[in-house]
Amino acid sequence: MAENWYEITNKTWGSVLAQSVEKYPEIELIVDGPRRITFQEFYPLTQSFARGLLSMGVRKGENIALWMMNCVEWMVAQFGAYEIGAPLVPVNTRFTPEEVLTSLRQSRSSTLILSSHFLAGTVSVLPLLERLIPDIAHSDPDNLVVPGLPDLKRVIYLGEGLPAGAYAFSRVLETGRNWEQGDELRRAALRVNPFDVANIVYTSGTTGVPKGGLSMHRNNLAALHHWVERTGLRPSDRVYLGVPFATNFGCAYVSQLSVLAGSTIIVHEAFQPKAALRAIESEKISWFPGAPTMYIMMLSHPGLDRFDLSSLRTAIVGGAPCSPDTIRAMQDKMGFKHVVHCYGLSECGGLSTSTLLDDPIEKVATTVGTPFPSNEVRIAEPGSLETVLPGEQGEILLRDTFPGSCVGKGYFEMPEKTAETITEEGWFHTGDLGIFDSDGYLRITGRIKDMYLVGGFNVYPAETENILHDHPKIKMAQVLGVPDRRLGEVGCAYIELEEAERMEEKDIINFCKEHMANYKVPRYVKLVSAADFPLTSSGKVKKFELRIQAIHEFGLDG
Repeated sequence: MAENWYEITNKTWGSVLAQSVEKYPEIELIVDGPRRITFQEFYPLTQSFARGLLSMGVRKGENIALWMMNCVEWMVAQFGAYEIGAPLVPVNTRFTPEEVLTSLRQSRSSTLILSSHFLAGTVSVLPLLERLIPDIAHSDPDNLVVPGLPDLKRVIYLGEGLPAGAYAFSRVLETGRNWEQGDELRRAALRVNPFDVANIVYTSGTTGVPKGGLSMHRNNLAALHHWVERTGLRPSDRVYLGVPFATNFGCAYVSQLSVLAGSTIIVHEAFQPKAALRAIESEKISWFPGAPTMYIMMLSHPGLDRFDLSSLRTAIVGGAPCSPDTIRAMQDKMGFKHVVHCYGLSECGGLSTSTLLDDPIEKVATTVGTPFPSNEVRIAEPGSLETVLPGEQGEILLRDTFPGSCVGKGYFEMPEKTAETITEEGWFHTGDLGIFDSDGYLRITGRIKDMYLVGGFNVYPAETENILHDHPKIKMAQVLGVPDRRLGEVGCAYIELEEAERMEEKDIINFCKEHMANYKVPRYVKLVSAADFPLTSSGKVKKFELRIQAIHEFGLDG
């Protein structure tokens, strides 16, 4: 029956993990350097950690912030929190203490879990923690009081150099293993509902405005169920993770997904093309999710031909357009049989559309596929619910097919933002612009907030970028609006050329003049390398930082 997927995804992540342990006990769930943890080894760790949290007084509905490098313990804490109904607040290891402070304060987290080092051991966390909690070295962990963070009651610390005011991660595990009130965990797990919040993901992303998106067990599971079906993910698959677990990409697309499908995660804390290629060869990785920049970096690696990449089967592309030439190179030079392009938001289950395994390259390059059965997609006049005519651009709106199957609960303690984003009819305003093609495939055309006005004319950067990407010498184009005294705003383009190609700024401007209306032609052009683009941890360009950079570089702040 059509609703079967809805019925079988009416679960919590705790129950899904238990079922996967029964189905795939001997399969490795996570490979973290020399550490190899099977499903049956992982499960008692999560149960012990969950009991340890309960013994410390953590209860359902208390938010737990997780500020750790990619490691086994990250997933142990993640699924331990799910087990007792404590929403997880993933905190990126690249955040400054000030950004972490904002996340902790706004999310009202009662518990902070962190590791002693970030970025493969190169960054010591203790000085950062002392900036957050100046008295952590002299505090009592049972009576922690943090000025400015009244909700924070406890800190759990993984690694060497344990400060006096924190609990050791190993102690929480040990306490949980020996806790006499073991039945309390079973009772706590039974109180968790599929419609409860699982993750609070802060989506500052490329806009710089932090807000905590409330994602439920239920909508995550519905989206990932369809994702498994569409991509053919199997229990025998080995999945690469080269972005932080703290991103939606990491804690949903990879962590939750692998638990659901019974697949294995090969975890790296940060993406490096050579290390990724080496892992593909040594670990026989078959399923590789990544931003287009990650594939471009691997394809550009001088030693690409020396690696055995024959295990690769499926590439997942998200977060940015991927050119037809890049997709062909991924298939021809890396051996991918399938390339799948996807689209989604952490506030709406993580994923909402994707191409299909055998879609032609042009579809994969120019669209993000068709809607999942778990959600409706509407293209509407921006700021309204009025559907545009077929083939016209408008704002992408998402809505549940069945209750809780796509749209989450809005934003944590931001009722005005939630009401502004989710209508009474249940439509979620994504802020993304798109068009449905004649085959019903969705094409992303830009962001409403990225739009800028040149003398009263709307300019959507993605439209200009798509034209620039058609130039054979241009590898990457990022277009944004910058201030102009006469016109209000004008375009600025940051351009990365293909290797060994040469162009001047005037050549790019002349190309634009030939292919677009004059008001869309960038006034300013700067040639840069890939390393010059400020990126989020999931590989998206931070346009708000690029705009600040452009204003300074072109002297527009006077």
